[in-house]
Amino acid sequence: MKPLSFREFDQRYQEGVDKVLSAWTPEMQSQLATHSYGWRPQQFDFDNYLRASSVRFFNAYLAFAEHKNRLSVCDVGGFWGAFPITLAQLGHDVTMTESLRYYGGAFDQLFESIRREGVEVIDYDPFESDGAMPERFDVVTVMAVLEHYPHSLKVFMKNVKTLLRADGRIYLEVPNIAYLPRRIRFLFGQSPLTPLEDIFHSDVPFIGHHHEFTVTELRALAELSGLTVLKENCYNYSVTNQSLVKRMAGFLLELPGLRTSCECLAVFCKKQNERATQV
Repeated sequence: MKPLSFREFDQRYQEGVDKVLSAWTPEMQSQLATHSYGWRPQQFDFDNYLRASSVRFFNAYLAFAEHKNRLSVCDVGGFWGAFPITLAQLGHDVTMTESLRYYGGAFDQLFESIRREGVEVIDYDPFESDGAMPERFDVVTVMAVLEHYPHSLKVFMKNVKTLLRADGRIYLEVPNIAYLPRRIRFLFGQSPLTPLEDIFHSDVPFIGHHHEFTVTELRALAELSGLTVLKENCYNYSVTNQSLVKRMAGFLLELPGLRTSCECLAVFCKKQNERATQV
């Protein structure tokens, strides 16, 4: 199947964002910000974040778009659901997992709206030692999840691997701690880590970013987890309408030698020692 162009994908994705945001309220964001102070409504614009993230999700889509017309896809920790909704509209069988105990009843409307778009939403926590799930998928995506966990990823990666069919594929995406604007700020004494104030004002457990990655670390995680990297990708998504430093970095990061200093890092993998048939 010929992949959609970014323009075609973005049109469908933005329609999904519209549906998600129609079920979103400032009160829900305030509740979410209890454990991550930087997400409070007056500080973080989720509308802009979701719309700009079209670039992130398009890169994930491209990783498997040339395979079968209809895939079974599981988006682990999908929360917002805009990407799963888009994939469902494109004809795939889509499941989204979330650990629903972390959300109050105010979020029921959001998850129900995602279900109405043809996405199965499963209450599932792959960080738990008994977090096995019987379903098996052609593709599993894990995007903007790993950086929120403060402990070993061994159990998580083991559980997520069990979601794959024998010839399935997994797409891992993380933020790059070596992102060029952060390197520049670090030269002037600014930490690349989550601001101390955001952690201080957050209730326990803090659910913001605990560990961001370098490209070497992401490769190491795949290797330690028994995965073979088939493709790597590095990309930016939030450089437009931002600070001068970010805009300048956006231009510089298009140079091949600086690609590993982009904002996001991703790997597309298969299980080690599995036959290399296409999904």
